[in-house]
This record gives sequence, C-alpha cells and structure tokens, in this order.
Amino acid sequence: MSQERNQLSITLTNLQVDFDNLNARLDEEAETSASLRAQLQRAQADYAALKSKYDKEVTLRIEEFEETRYFAFLLLSVN
Repeated sequence: MSQERNQLSITLTNLQVDFDNLNARLDEEAETSASLRAQLQRAQADYAALKSKYDKEVTLRIEEFEETRYFAFLLLSVN
C-alpha cells in the first residue's frame, strides 16, 4: 500500500511539473502570437500608407499625361 502511495505521489508530482511546463509554453506562445499580431497590424498600416501615397502619385502623373496629350493634340491640330 505504501509503495502504491509513493508511486501515485511521484506520478502526481510529474503531472504537476508537466502541467506547469505546458502553462509556461502556452504563455510564451500567447506572447509570440500577440507580438506577431502587432507586427502584422503595423505592416498593414504601412502598406495602406504607401498605397495611398503611390495612388496619389499615379493619379497626378495620369493627369499630367492627359494634359500634355491634350496640348499636343491642340498643337498638331493647329498645324
């Protein structure tokens, strides 16, 4: 009986150690996940800012091109 009790006590201790290790691992994984989510949000914000910047630049260049094309058309039609 005493030997069984000792074996159960050892098993319980081992299970407690395993549980503590798994809890620590879970905490680490949660921190990593939160960090990656924050990095993703920053990357998405950077992407949106750059897209907006270059969309405006493209729109400006298209307007300049259309204006130049219009003036070229006028010059060619005068001659």
